[in-house]
Amino acid sequence: AAPPPRFSGSQAAPPPRFSGSQAAQPPRISGSQAIPAPSGSQAAPAPSGSQAAPASSQQGNTLSKALKSLLEASSTPYQVSPKSGDTCPVCQNSMLDPSDYEPSLTGVDHEAITLACNHHIHTRCLLAMVFAAVDNSSFSCPHCQRSFGIRTGNQPSNGQMSVKLDRSISLAGFESVGTIIVTYSFNSGVQGGVSYTAQGFPRIAYFPDNPQGNKVVDLVKEAFKRRLIFTIGTSSTTGQSNCVVWNDIHHKTSRARGDAHGYPDITYLDRVTEELRSKGVQ
Repeated sequence: AAPPPRFSGSQAAPPPRFSGSQAAQPPRISGSQAIPAPSGSQAAPAPSGSQAAPASSQQGNTLSKALKSLLEASSTPYQVSPKSGDTCPVCQNSMLDPSDYEPSLTGVDHEAITLACNHHIHTRCLLAMVFAAVDNSSFSCPHCQRSFGIRTGNQPSNGQMSVKLDRSISLAGFESVGTIIVTYSFNSGVQGGVSYTAQGFPRIAYFPDNPQGNKVVDLVKEAFKRRLIFTIGTSSTTGQSNCVVWNDIHHKTSRARGDAHGYPDITYLDRVTEELRSKGVQ
């Protein structure tokens, strides 16, 4: 295969696009229902069709210092191994072949990289995935979803989260300790020029008051600050769009023993910790 093109010159090239029959749309950075925005009220639509979304006009085609530093801190140059047979998870080409994206970004040092999670990807494919989302301050490995950088979401900014401890009640499977009660409240509003509704609030979740439960609650607090607990999407209950919905970080919302959304559930705290880690909260 011919060697991949290098990034050079001060002239920016057109935005990246796919070519070839096996090109795939870059996966979203966030959960399945919405692409997160870093802050404020502006939310971006997801890319559609076979063409990747171009970088924002503010950043143009020049790799920002912050993103370049993040790449350097979280990856190493891809080392060719005759036995590897590695393929890029975005364009599905061999790691020994060029990316299906055109060389449209200046400031890229290596054509292919190995992330700190030991998964491989074309640098241009990764950047196309990053710029297809609004939050250019972080990215996730397409293989294992490990996050790099600080991810933020598009959870409405008018929400409130309160935490209190009630030692008089306990949860099934955790009868020897009290219960941490987390309450979320949101109001309907407008974000990015689009009206959304907040149905079924306040919502209440329960965690055991033991060391692991307290650690999870601390992580949940951080995820809420980063606007990752909820998102704006389609309600799985009513089918209504533009609603405030859970963002793939599961909560136990019932104290009833044996309830599908309650306790006992001996692996729940481990699972929700992993869900938080997949969004970069750990």
